[in-house]
Amino acid sequence: MSSRGWAASVAAAAAVAAALTLVVVMSAQRLYERAFAFRIAGTTAAYIAAVTPPPPPPPPPRRPRTLPRGRRRTPAPPPQPTSAPTPLSPAARAYHLPSLLTQARALRTLPGWSSDVEVYFGTAPLVDATAAALSPDDLVQLEAGGRWHDGAALVPLKDRDGQEVVGAVAVRPLPAPHGPLPGGFGFAVPAAIIAVGAAVVLAFRERSPRRGGYVGAALLLALAAYVDVRAAARQSTDRWLIDTRRLLQEAATRLPPPRVPVALTHLASMVRDGEIVAGEPAESAPRRVHVHGERRAVVAVLIGSGRWIELRSVPAELEAPRWLILLVPCALLGPIAIVGLRWAQRTPLRSRRDTVIAWGFLAPAASHLTVFTIGPAIYTIYLASSANLRTLVHDPLTWNSVVTSAAYALYVPISIALALAAALAVHRYQRRWGGWGGRLLSAAFLLPYVASVVAIAVLWQAIYRAGSLGLGRPDWLSNPHTALLALMLVSIWAHVGGQMIVFLGGLQAIPQSYVDAALVDGAGSWRRFWRVTLPLLRPVTWFVLLSGVIGALQMFTLVLVITQGGPLPLHSTDVLVHRIYRTAFGPQALGMASALALMLAAVLLVFRWPQRKLLRRQVRHA
Repeated sequence: MSSRGWAASVAAAAAVAAALTLVVVMSAQRLYERAFAFRIAGTTAAYIAAVTPPPPPPPPPRRPRTLPRGRRRTPAPPPQPTSAPTPLSPAARAYHLPSLLTQARALRTLPGWSSDVEVYFGTAPLVDATAAALSPDDLVQLEAGGRWHDGAALVPLKDRDGQEVVGAVAVRPLPAPHGPLPGGFGFAVPAAIIAVGAAVVLAFRERSPRRGGYVGAALLLALAAYVDVRAAARQSTDRWLIDTRRLLQEAATRLPPPRVPVALTHLASMVRDGEIVAGEPAESAPRRVHVHGERRAVVAVLIGSGRWIELRSVPAELEAPRWLILLVPCALLGPIAIVGLRWAQRTPLRSRRDTVIAWGFLAPAASHLTVFTIGPAIYTIYLASSANLRTLVHDPLTWNSVVTSAAYALYVPISIALALAAALAVHRYQRRWGGWGGRLLSAAFLLPYVASVVAIAVLWQAIYRAGSLGLGRPDWLSNPHTALLALMLVSIWAHVGGQMIVFLGGLQAIPQSYVDAALVDGAGSWRRFWRVTLPLLRPVTWFVLLSGVIGALQMFTLVLVITQGGPLPLHSTDVLVHRIYRTAFGPQALGMASALALMLAAVLLVFRWPQRKLLRRQVRHA
């Protein structure tokens, strides 16, 4: 390939990668803008339903006039056939039309309102009489929920009972700048220009992407694009908070009777995807705070003389990291393409075909690893960074779970001792008798280890409920002093077989010449075990110990099935993994749960490093 062709290919690859990244950014910005439009449209519909009064009742029928005595009533002419009276429309039965018209047109006069609103009475527009009316099919489709219609979020306006669709509310967000740069641009556009420029410089210098700085420029593009996406998500939440604050302030003056403060329950009915609590005076701009360990976007709202409330919402930027799954590959598409072009230029055709086939076989496993392991791990780190670590550290349940997990792991030395004794017995039986007896004995020990953990938990739960192994004692699972010991006994029974197989393999690997030399020296059984067998089994013993501790710290199924972390209120079996589960799926504190998971991962890495070192040593000496 000529120099011009190479430069053109590099520039094209960089331009395509930058363009794809910008497309993802614009798609995310448009998505968050639509999300804001649907949220504020739903809030506006709830506001209109709350402040618009129902139609007045029809006047009572007039009573016939009585005539003086002796005067005869003139017979009335026969009634003329007329058409049946036109029934009121559903919208006319739900809301007072003049009041609805006033409330709808007042929305455009709210100060700081950042959207264009249209309210439909049935299918007829109220705010802009010249706007196109909806079709009856549009109202029918709104029964299933809101939809995007002619560049606006269209949501149903239901009757006071929330059953029948009587109209609609359409919200078209006004344009807002997406970044602090001139023209409302964010950081992704200049970063894309820098990335393409770095690629062009690389092409003219004919250097690899790693040494030309293009990889760094591509990562900078991904970072800048993520900053713009996160800013769009934050702007979506902030705009909803500010516009909803104006609606709440307006509703506070219209809902209650004169000289009666509005109740928070009336205002809370307008905010279905947020939370309203009593608050204190604060700055007018939205801010981020931690509430019970979870990050929330809040804004202060003044609803009366010295009366403040706080409007809370889940920040949309908490879900922004998911866009990294698209932004990083799109930004790195340029360097990957350039490396591929360089490799194709220098590699023969046959080698290229073999390499492509090999990567084709590896692609499914690599994709699975990226999507289901690396991606969730990165997202967990992000969620943990948003958690309130002070609350986590001062939570007594956190330290209770740490202590409980450490106490539970104490069963591992006991199971190792029993497994080693069983392995010595089976090994001696195999050496003396041979045949299928030793294999059957090993399989019998291994059965609990390979059985389903849930089945083991259900079996032992029934055993404990029936009277704690027939010892005549009360149910061990209901006693906070014995519940953890009961779980440790189940774990010993389940893991001894697997540990025994590992020890048995280590015993079979010991050369017989060492044992024979000890016999010649007159060593007895105990001395042979203490001086020959146990030192040679030291690497195996350390491996089994580390593996057992790692498995004990990750124990979850037995607790969930047998005790559910109880007995309460002491949480006697609430181990660390169970506490993570309860934190994440109980109060929905995903940030706190992620921080706990990272703490557990750090502890597991401490034990995992020497375990891998032992494995490498065994492989090197094999």
